[in-house]
Amino acid sequence: MKNLDKYIQIITTNKDFQKLFAARLITLGGDWLLTVPLLGIIYELTENPLITSLVLVVQSAPLFFLGSFGGYLADKYDRKKIIAISEFLSGVVVLLILFAVNTENVAFILFSFGMLSVVSAAYMPTSDAALPNVVEKDYLAEANVIFFSSWGIMAGLGAGIGGYLTTVVSRDTLFTIDFLTFVISAFIVFSIKKDLSEQGESKSDEVTINFIDGMKYVLSRKEILSLVITKATFSISASGLLSLFTVLSYEIYKTGDYGTGLMFGARGIGALIGPIIIRYFFGSTDGKLLNTIGITIMAWGLFYFFISFSASVYLTVFLLILGHSGGGSQWAFSTYGLQVLTPDNLRGRIAGIDYSLYFFMNTISTLMIGYLATVYGVLFVFKLFPVLGFIFGFVWFLSTRSIWNKLET
Repeated sequence: MKNLDKYIQIITTNKDFQKLFAARLITLGGDWLLTVPLLGIIYELTENPLITSLVLVVQSAPLFFLGSFGGYLADKYDRKKIIAISEFLSGVVVLLILFAVNTENVAFILFSFGMLSVVSAAYMPTSDAALPNVVEKDYLAEANVIFFSSWGIMAGLGAGIGGYLTTVVSRDTLFTIDFLTFVISAFIVFSIKKDLSEQGESKSDEVTINFIDGMKYVLSRKEILSLVITKATFSISASGLLSLFTVLSYEIYKTGDYGTGLMFGARGIGALIGPIIIRYFFGSTDGKLLNTIGITIMAWGLFYFFISFSASVYLTVFLLILGHSGGGSQWAFSTYGLQVLTPDNLRGRIAGIDYSLYFFMNTISTLMIGYLATVYGVLFVFKLFPVLGFIFGFVWFLSTRSIWNKLET
């Protein structure tokens, strides 16, 4: 019950956290409102799983190249301004995507969607780096669970609503709603009163910010390196399967965008409830919490493996909720570990490196799994890659136990 009291106190009393959290909810909701229809549009235009997977490739590839630079910006400049400007530019790019969709030119659609990632490259590492500066250390674990739950909530609501709205409103209306979400989010962030970094806006004048310092810090600390590689390595097995939700829905379950929305929504629900449950039962210390990461990856692999045997979209939705309870916990607690173990003046760069490696592997995974699905079929990859993910989780758990045990002492 003590953890529950912390959740309630953070949500009800910390106004700056409320604003940062609300902005993230609105932004991620807009992202998912856009992604599900785009997957359906590309698949309808091409009927090709590999080309459909390029929607997620162009979403992730720019973040690989620019994620570390975004983290560098987060340590050098005012984080509040970086987040707000990123949000506003994202809204402008949504209008470009709308124009591209109306041309029905696949290359133009993919290019414009990739531009959304270019202008928002600094958003995730900056918001992650800012979080410890709006909550006290004793509340950071709970705040991080709530903060990460924004992804789960809006992946559930945004994806589900996006899939539904494609059947009842025009594309112009849907994309206009998405544009407004980014603009509203930018204004909310500007209203935050507290500095989102320890040194405030003058920090770029006080210290020299070098990108290479972040990489040196990662390589010099085993616990940091272990946390940085977990998202990236797990992503090899997990990320590419997401683009195939559309193929499963269209070809296996015959449920179209509705089924795609349900599956992405289930992913979000799992990512929401998983970290809360794991934190409640295993979060008495940081060491115990971080030691669960490998186990949660194994849970993802186990439940995803059974999707290949599912004949119903609703059974698949249930398995996705269970699987992403594990996958979501892995993401939330590896991010939390980096926040508490990294000093503020390096936190943006460490987060940027974390995201760059993740999106690099995300891109490789999406291309590789999309190709294999085209050659061998979608059900084959839903058997193979969950097994690989389970093996990685097991190896990571065994190889890092001593690190987290030392953290206990």
